Amino acid sequence: MKHTKIINAMFAAMALVLLSSCGNIHTYDEDLKPYVEDYEPYVTIYEAEERGEDEGAQEETGPWHPANFVDVRQPLYLSDATPHGYISVRHIEFMNDNLYGRSPFTYREKEAAAWIVEELLAMGYDWEDIHVQEFNWNQVSGLATNWGFTWYDRVEAPRMLGDGQLREGRLSQNVILTVPGQTEQKIIVGAHYDTLPYPGASDNASGVALLLESAQRMLNEDNYHTIVYVFFGAEEIALLGADFYLRTIPRTQQNNIVMMVNADVLFEGPYFVYGAGYVPAERWWDAGLVPRTNNVTEQVSRIAQNLYASHGLDIISYPNNIFRGSDHLPFAWAGHTVVYLAGYDQDDEGNFILRVLHSPQDCFHYINENWPGKIDEAMHTFSIFLEEILLSQF
Repeated sequence: MKHTKIINAMFAAMALVLLSSCGNIHTYDEDLKPYVEDYEPYVTIYEAEERGEDEGAQEETGPWHPANFVDVRQPLYLSDATPHGYISVRHIEFMNDNLYGRSPFTYREKEAAAWIVEELLAMGYDWEDIHVQEFNWNQVSGLATNWGFTWYDRVEAPRMLGDGQLREGRLSQNVILTVPGQTEQKIIVGAHYDTLPYPGASDNASGVALLLESAQRMLNEDNYHTIVYVFFGAEEIALLGADFYLRTIPRTQQNNIVMMVNADVLFEGPYFVYGAGYVPAERWWDAGLVPRTNNVTEQVSRIAQNLYASHGLDIISYPNNIFRGSDHLPFAWAGHTVVYLAGYDQDDEGNFILRVLHSPQDCFHYINENWPGKIDEAMHTFSIFLEEILLSQF
């Protein structure tokens, strides 16, 4: 009972950490009108199935059947000369202009998930490599309750939903791509694709785009570890997609997880940061939490140092970043080693802060106009860093 009270208190405290680390949540206002009025769904594959217009045809195949993805786009061209980050930037611009307002449990969120699947197929991955993991609110509401959140204040509230249309069945999903390696030991690489009712360029088209470019580059690599890319839904509520995914992995298989790398808000400022560490699961309720190191975190730090020496890439080590609210937290709570990639600005006291998160200014074009070259620099830096991590043997 004592530990239960402590853990509940910990969840409440971490909820405050999540909100404070994500900045102020702006209300749905007149600034959104250009995005709302111009929005046209890019992916409409599932509207008939969900909205009851053609239930008979969809019943035979199911909502995520391969037959619904036969007409995929051509992938962005990748050659040995394509600079790291170039493809990521193109993906960010596309999501910003065509898949904005990806609120959790809405059709727009689902359209973004379908687009991710199409991109993976267009790269050359097979359906056997991809799994769409649907979950409904009832399956994840327990965690939301621990954070102090309800469906009505965190999903249906105008500041969260905007003009998005909620899906029947209160559904969201994770998109999972598995790239086999020489060993069954896994590196999980995650990024959430949902957002508040804004373009969501930094939060978190940046992370999604990084994973997509990485997946395309890893097609022709002989990676040692099995790599599992997970595009999470419903992060903006209480890290629901990440928590659900982790809970579906049998405990015996969790022992194969080498680390979880999370990419979220990659260009909120000129400082490119990684936090690498772990905290034993049984010690989370101790006072004065301090990230611990191991051979994995030490090797990640050596990779960052070597990239500074060889490429001039300045990637700052900030171990306490693992305590910020994002999809790596459920893995950290379970005692796994985590690496959190993010881009920050600094205030006058030297604290890392976020500038455009959860606002209409989290827009590809606004950021490019006000901080020219920052998106390109961030994606170039993180693309090289992630690739070096994934090609290493831990």
